[in-house]
Amino acid sequence: MSEIMHSNPISLAVWGVPMPVVAGKMFSIKAGAKSGSGHSLAGHRVEVFDATGVVVASGNLGESPLAGTEALYWTAIDVPAPATGQGTEYAVRFIPGQGHDATATRFSVAIADMLEHKLTIKVTEQSTAAALGDVEIRLGPFHARTDAAGHADLRVCKGEYQLHLWRTAHIAQPQPIRIDGDASVALTMAHVPEEHPDARWVR
Repeated sequence: MSEIMHSNPISLAVWGVPMPVVAGKMFSIKAGAKSGSGHSLAGHRVEVFDATGVVVASGNLGESPLAGTEALYWTAIDVPAPATGQGTEYAVRFIPGQGHDATATRFSVAIADMLEHKLTIKVTEQSTAAALGDVEIRLGPFHARTDAAGHADLRVCKGEYQLHLWRTAHIAQPQPIRIDGDASVALTMAHVPEEHPDARWVR
């Protein structure tokens, strides 16, 4: 039996984790498992553990692999966020059947109070005033990306933040911003040559 189990390891993936999650509310993740031998894992169970090791959510893998993959079976799982705190870690574990190795993976979330305000952002290129799409926006734990028209909306908490923009071959200085209600801001980014040391942002 030991040889059979070790010949078929299971790898786990977790994606679609929102950043941040709202304290005391449910949030949804996607979890998938793939057999090293490519066997179907349809119907197998995955469980989510909180930082204390308690099972807080679970789900069964779907009947078909994720589109674009050969054998990654997946499911969406609703997970409860802690009522307090700034961040926490969860573990996702595959519940093995005969001939499979048990395995686990981890993910972290940032926790925020109720997202009571909306921040609307418009980003254009400094020299041409052209809308800039695919700009990554970071406002503390909140992330968004502009659409083709240069627009993005974020649900955020009240507070003071530094607003950061990133786009390949463009630069912009961080902007301080205070959120105490719904707001809109218009920002610009300067184009820089690809060989410029600031043209690429290293995370």
